[in-house]
Amino acid sequence: MTVTPRGGVARILDLAAVLAVLVGMTACARLSPPSAAAEHEEGERLYLRACASCHGLDARGGGPVAPALRVPPPDLTTLAARHGGTFPRAYVADVVAGRVELAAHGTREMPVWSDRFGPGPGNVASLWARRRVELVTDHLAALQRSP
Repeated sequence: MTVTPRGGVARILDLAAVLAVLVGMTACARLSPPSAAAEHEEGERLYLRACASCHGLDARGGGPVAPALRVPPPDLTTLAARHGGTFPRAYVADVVAGRVELAAHGTREMPVWSDRFGPGPGNVASLWARRRVELVTDHLAALQRSP
């Protein structure tokens, strides 16, 4: 049996098929879930951008803005200790997302909140905002210390 070389159009189609497979593999690699370390880093980054100015880099309430506030920011590393030894995950997520009104946090219409934790429910941005809330909550859970 002899193999004859394929024509120019067939070669282009073969190359296109190979390229499609490679692009598909790259897209699948990007869709794989992030590692736990990457999620931890993202949660920490979000915390530092949205919370650390008041709550401090270590989440103990000593951020650079804290002295100017009428109500001192609480130590977020003792949330579990203040809630019977269990981290209050749902409560923390509700506070971060603005579902629990705290006068010290201001209104949800402020850009610092709406840009980070999203517009109303039912759209892609709200899914992204929910994920960001989960990452910040996970970060705070990891910072808990014993009383």
